[in-house]
Amino acid sequence: MHSANLPAGQQEYTLDDFKLSPEKRAEICKGLTERQTFMVNQWMNIHDELNKGNFQALREYCDTSKFTYDNPNRPDLGSFEEWSTSPEGLYKTFPPCLYRTLKAWGNGDNEVCVLCHHYGKQEKAYMGVPANGQEINVMWFSWLRFEGDKLVHIYSISDVLTMFMDIGIIDAPQPVDPYEK
Repeated sequence: MHSANLPAGQQEYTLDDFKLSPEKRAEICKGLTERQTFMVNQWMNIHDELNKGNFQALREYCDTSKFTYDNPNRPDLGSFEEWSTSPEGLYKTFPPCLYRTLKAWGNGDNEVCVLCHHYGKQEKAYMGVPANGQEINVMWFSWLRFEGDKLVHIYSISDVLTMFMDIGIIDAPQPVDPYEK
């Protein structure tokens, strides 16, 4: 497995690490304004609901009429209706399919950036690769924009390369020192 993509100090974790206590949430939001803390907590609330399989919660936390999603790895998921299918598909394919926020940064009253971790274990075929219990540990950054208390835009960059390697979709040897002669 290629799970070395977890940040330093996060190499070992348990499934309980995906249940963020009030103290852990406060640590993640340390240094943020009250408004930025609210937005990050809304994001973590979404994760709590997705971790339980409550996909209806996406409609509670997002402004579905204004929502847009951008991710160069998933150009097919631009609208709320398109994007909202992805968490459910992942939940069914990679149970326990858990999400957590690791770090957060803020910019003004409407934007936050979050570093997140997604864990799952493949139980169904994915991109034509049969399930053999492959584990995924996907790290990603999302830039989130809110209007009021609703999420209206997500721009995400995720480590799809490592996920594809973990599943067995591709084999991509990583260089030790790409600048060595």
